[in-house]
Amino acid sequence: MARHAKLKPRKTNRPTPWEISIPPHMSATGRRERRYFETQEKAEEEIYSIRNRRMSFGETLEQLTPGRAAEAVKAFELLAGHSATLLDVVTEWLEIHKDRNSSVPFLDLFNEFLAVKHDRNHEYLRELRITRDRWPELHSMLVSDITHRTLSPIISKLSAGARNTILRYWRAVFNLGIKRGFLAENPVNGLDFARRKRTEVETLTNAQVKAMLEHALAKDLPLLPYVVLGCFAGIRPDGELQKVEWRDIDLTGKVVTIRPEVSKTNRRRFIDLGDNAKSWLEAYQFKGGQTGGRIIGEMTEDEIKKHRRINWKAAGVERWSRSAMRHTFCSNWLAKFKDVNKLTLMSGHDSPDTLWRHYFKGTTELDAEQFWAIRPPKRKGARKIVPFAA
Repeated sequence: MARHAKLKPRKTNRPTPWEISIPPHMSATGRRERRYFETQEKAEEEIYSIRNRRMSFGETLEQLTPGRAAEAVKAFELLAGHSATLLDVVTEWLEIHKDRNSSVPFLDLFNEFLAVKHDRNHEYLRELRITRDRWPELHSMLVSDITHRTLSPIISKLSAGARNTILRYWRAVFNLGIKRGFLAENPVNGLDFARRKRTEVETLTNAQVKAMLEHALAKDLPLLPYVVLGCFAGIRPDGELQKVEWRDIDLTGKVVTIRPEVSKTNRRRFIDLGDNAKSWLEAYQFKGGQTGGRIIGEMTEDEIKKHRRINWKAAGVERWSRSAMRHTFCSNWLAKFKDVNKLTLMSGHDSPDTLWRHYFKGTTELDAEQFWAIRPPKRKGARKIVPFAA
């Protein structure tokens, strides 16, 4: 008859002098274990805990039906060769089940993201809607079920520039989902942004700037303030210039105030107006341009685009960079005034490094001097200039 092993503390010569030897059938690992303790009392407490666990385990086994026992055996067979335990698998499944029950379809999340960003500029919202509608196969999927493997085949077909733009939009949408508790991890984190060779920013030549301004003054007066403040104040052409009002312009103090509700970053900033910018705005007023409300008047986003295209073509601009006017302002301002910190504040960036990487192109001092000397054609006669309406 097999001899039953007894648990009892044993004195040793080790630094921790009390030992208990746990036989395989009582060990959680299925192998004999030795544990050491500072005192006999602590060793006996451990023996008491082991025996209680054994008794509890026996009571649990009595509750295990033959059917459940068979399922457990089958589960262990399926886990053979894997490092995960049955408890790991069940716990993970319960977490997934919980996430799915609290998740929403991708289309619902994207629409909520659009609602949150409703006050952003028209162009940004239009691009978001295009991104949302481009892959309808994602619409009905629960966001908790979407992984990087779901998205990878989609973006693999895109160019580097398009890939990075889509990934940025998706990342923002899924981050909102995490914030709302609809998913635990952003699937975009498992994807790689394309590495693009950095190219020098595109700027307008002095001749192009002059031609744009003169065309607007002569044939498209409502567009002139937009071009003046885009080229000579570097205000963002999409999202900011459309909101600037005449009350924000102080010709006497030669400064433009970008209010928080106008600024992309929601921070107030002040931009110096050069003498040439002032002279173009005075020429606009001399010709009867309206000076109340928004500087673009009642023009809509689409109407502004139409006017801009006509203006570019008239000035001989064949290739148009989205921020060409802003690039041109920053590059020429830095070449003449050489104060990158002030330029950072005026342009609304967080750091000189960001400004340098995104908007600066080397411009000679001579070209910059000529840029800041671009003025409207001399006019015959004179007319009293009335102050801009507040």
